[in-house]
Amino acid sequence: MKNYIQKIINVFTASKHSEKVTEEVHQWLVGEEHADEKELALHELWKETEGKVDAGTWNSLRSVYSKVGVTDVAKKQYQLFVWKYVAAVAILIITVSGTFWLTKNAFKEETVAMTEQYIPDGETYEFELPDGSRVHVNSGTLLLYPNIFNGDTRTVYLIGEADFKVKKNPDKPFIVRSGNMSVTALGTEFNVAAYPEDSEIVATLIQGKVRIDYEKSNESHILQPGQQVVYNRKTAQSRIADANLEDVTAWQRGQIIFRGNTMEEILLILERRFGVTFQYNTNLFADDKYNFSFSKNADIGEVMEVMKEVTGKFTYNINKNICYMKAVN
Repeated sequence: MKNYIQKIINVFTASKHSEKVTEEVHQWLVGEEHADEKELALHELWKETEGKVDAGTWNSLRSVYSKVGVTDVAKKQYQLFVWKYVAAVAILIITVSGTFWLTKNAFKEETVAMTEQYIPDGETYEFELPDGSRVHVNSGTLLLYPNIFNGDTRTVYLIGEADFKVKKNPDKPFIVRSGNMSVTALGTEFNVAAYPEDSEIVATLIQGKVRIDYEKSNESHILQPGQQVVYNRKTAQSRIADANLEDVTAWQRGQIIFRGNTMEEILLILERRFGVTFQYNTNLFADDKYNFSFSKNADIGEVMEVMKEVTGKFTYNINKNICYMKAVN
C-alpha cells in the first residue's frame, strides 16, 4: 500500500491537473483511510525536494506550492522572501504536511480555508486570531492558521517565534505545532521559539499551564510558570529548565539580549532582527560564548561596534543590507 500511495502522489505532483481532479486528490489526502501511509508519502516528497535544492530553490518552491495545491487551501498568499535554504524547505513541509494534519485531525472537513501570516526580517506584528487569542509574532516567522476554529481543537502551525495569549476555552484546547513538538494550552501565555535554522525548539510558559507533546513519542511534559522545554531537533531529546522570563520576552519590547551565545548564534538572530545578511569566513569565530544587551533603539551599526570592541576579532563594512566581516590582521 505504501508504494501505491507514493506513486499516486508522485504522479499527481509531476504534472498539471484540472481543478476537479486536484480537489478530488485533496479530499483523498485528508481522508482517514491509510492516513499514516499518506503522511509518510508527503514526507518522502519533502525529502526529494530537499535533495534537489540549488540556486533556483526559490522558483522551484513556488512550483511545488502550485503542484501540491497550497494555493487552493490558502486564504491569502504572501510574498516569498529570499530565506535561507533550510527555512524555505521548512515552509514546504509545514504547509503540505501541516495543512494535511490540520485538516485530518482538527476539522474533519473536505476543505479548509487557511491564512498565512509571514513577518519579514526586521519586523514584528501583533494581531488577534479568529478565537480572540492574541499573538505577537517575531521577525522571520510564518504562522499558519484556519479562518475559523472548527472541530475539537484550535490548532496553529509555527515556523519561527511567537508569543501566544490564549483565550480560555476548556472545551477546545489551543495547540501550537512546530516541527515534532506541540504545545497544548487551555488558557495561558507562552512563548515558542522554533526557527528552522536553530538546532533547538524552546517553549517557555509565562503564566498558566501547558502540556508539551512530541510526535511519535509517548513522552510529555507539564510546565509550571517560569519553566521551559528545550527540544534538540537532532537527538530528539528534551529537557526542562528554569527560564529568565525577562530575556525570553525581550524581543517583544524591542530589546536584544544574548546570554552565553556563540557568535554564529548571535549573527543568526541579528539577521532576523535587522534584515541583514552577514558575510564572513566560518573560521573567523571559535565556539566562544558572549553576553550582550542592546536597547530597542540600537541600530545595526551600534551593535556591530560593541561586538567588535568586545571580541577584538573582526572589522566590518555594511553595504545596504549586507554586512561584510573580516578578521583583524
